[in-house]
Amino acid sequence: MFLSFIFLFTLITYICLYFCKKYNFLLDIKTEKHKRFTSIQKNYSIGGILILIYFCFYFFKENNFIYILFFSLIFIIGLLSDLKIFNDPNKRFIFQALVIFIFIYLLDLKIEQTRFIFLDLLLGNFYFNQLFTIFCLMILINGSNFIDGINTLLINYNIFLYSILLIFFEHMLPDKVILQYLILVLLILLLFNFNGKIIMGDSGSYLLSMFTGTYLIVFASQNNSISPFFVVLLLWYPCYELLFSMIRRAIMKKDANKADVFHLHQMLFKVIKIKSKNKNNTSHFIASTLINIYSSLTILYAIQYSTYTDKIIYIISINIFVYSIFYIYLKKKLKTY
Repeated sequence: MFLSFIFLFTLITYICLYFCKKYNFLLDIKTEKHKRFTSIQKNYSIGGILILIYFCFYFFKENNFIYILFFSLIFIIGLLSDLKIFNDPNKRFIFQALVIFIFIYLLDLKIEQTRFIFLDLLLGNFYFNQLFTIFCLMILINGSNFIDGINTLLINYNIFLYSILLIFFEHMLPDKVILQYLILVLLILLLFNFNGKIIMGDSGSYLLSMFTGTYLIVFASQNNSISPFFVVLLLWYPCYELLFSMIRRAIMKKDANKADVFHLHQMLFKVIKIKSKNKNNTSHFIASTLINIYSSLTILYAIQYSTYTDKIIYIISINIFVYSIFYIYLKKKLKTY
């Protein structure tokens, strides 16, 4: 079954790539500085199309048409951004929030608890819970879009995350089959993403991270023994990347809506490329692998404390400290070149 799925999806990927090349559809045009920073080669933002095909197939089989509609709408917002039709970040945020609100309202999707008494009291209010859930999901999808700045980083991050869930929490998962096949989809995309032929694009990063976020909300609500902060730890890197960037730009009085080349993964990529004189693809892979190994090791270590909120908060705090110190180090390092 797995082999036939791999063959079929690989064929679909080649077909999509062929038509995109033929008609120059979803060609990632390197007009922005942050896009030229890591690559100038031709690539196509079709990761979202391929993931949407998988989700539509899976949820159609499950007769779950609300999820098909929701993920299709999230995909369309990203697709319009990839096509340079929907360039205004503020308008994208508004449409993201609107689509997420409708979805969580229809499915009564909410964050049940945080184990902070005051915040949990607030979450008992329907309207506050809705706003808080929307806020968390938007932080995740836009943070994931940020870390998609170098090849293999976002894809591998999610592969590692799903693998950890399947290995250590298999009996607690709301639906393990969807993760098993999604890993296969991501492994196929990884092969094309390694050499930059296919990238996730906004549509792919929005879609993948939205699925991850909603899946983990359901996972947390069905397993009260797991600390909600363990779920935060699973997603700490893309979320903190966005929050750190917002704080950094506010301090430097820079427009928060304008992309730059001062994200941690971009600077690590640049240092590796300069120091080792590697080609782009190799530097992408080394930088993303180093980040993902660190994240995965901290998560693996934290599994033994997955029910203890205080210990998980301590580990998250260490991650934030390490990120911040490493960021300062990379910034100073680049100034010497």
